[in-house]
Amino acid sequence: MAAKILTLALVCWLAAAVAPAQTIQQLQQRLNAGKAAPAAPAARPADMQLVEKPWEQITDKQLFEPGKIALGESPSKWHHAETEHFVIHFHKRIDAQKVARQAEFYYEQVKRDLMADKDRFDRKNHVFLFEKEEEWHQFVADAKFMDWAAGVSSRSELYFLSRQGAGDFAAGTLAHEMTHCVFYRFVPRRIPMWLNEGFAEFESGNAYAKFKGIGGGSRGSGRGGAAGFPLQKLLTATEYPKEQSDVHEFYRTSERLVRFLVTKLDRNRFVPLVLKLADGVTLDKAILEIYPDRFKSFDEFVKRYEKS
Repeated sequence: MAAKILTLALVCWLAAAVAPAQTIQQLQQRLNAGKAAPAAPAARPADMQLVEKPWEQITDKQLFEPGKIALGESPSKWHHAETEHFVIHFHKRIDAQKVARQAEFYYEQVKRDLMADKDRFDRKNHVFLFEKEEEWHQFVADAKFMDWAAGVSSRSELYFLSRQGAGDFAAGTLAHEMTHCVFYRFVPRRIPMWLNEGFAEFESGNAYAKFKGIGGGSRGSGRGGAAGFPLQKLLTATEYPKEQSDVHEFYRTSERLVRFLVTKLDRNRFVPLVLKLADGVTLDKAILEIYPDRFKSFDEFVKRYEKS
């Protein structure tokens, strides 16, 4: 049986220092240079004509270690092109064209959903689009990623297997992984695994639907299942479940929790909550600090979430 396309996000595992408690206003100011603009849907991208360049002419050649492994010792084996925020490494131009259009759209959509004026990362995201499965499996082994993954995001980089006949990059799978990379630009900090995956799952339905012009907003990824991963186990997880069926439930439950925070509570307080969690504050304490007028105890929050 062909392995299901699952995702592996490593963006959240950077060292993080714990900061003192701060007001919501101070937390928001840390993400934005000034007052955040109201969230608005990103405009659907116009046709983007990629200009292919040799590696030597790419304006941002900085790569993390997995990116160096993917590029290899001969950059000429890849074709290269770049957009405002991304460098695309590819073999088929049609693949690069699709990814470039979606990538810039997702950047704008996530930026609006986070209500951020500008990001905090001065480098471009690098995206590697592998074509041959044998080369992909060799890269995954060399980079020490999970062998079942068909899309991997690590900090600001994305590596993706573009199988022949895969269609529009497995629907929201590209959106999920791209969200990890874009999110890193705005919150380059360590965050809980459930939040990292849950937000990417939420956007993989939300942003992808808007890209296709079919709505979006609160529907999330649409991933099936009962979202029955135990909440306390979810909140303390520091590694992915070993069984793929459990991974599925982990993703689904993470998305459900993020969707509840974004769509059922005050959306303006989502980013301050994220920054609290990035500072090492546990969810139970962060909820009472960010929503003191809504919840008197974490049990009250949990009951409200379970009824949603």
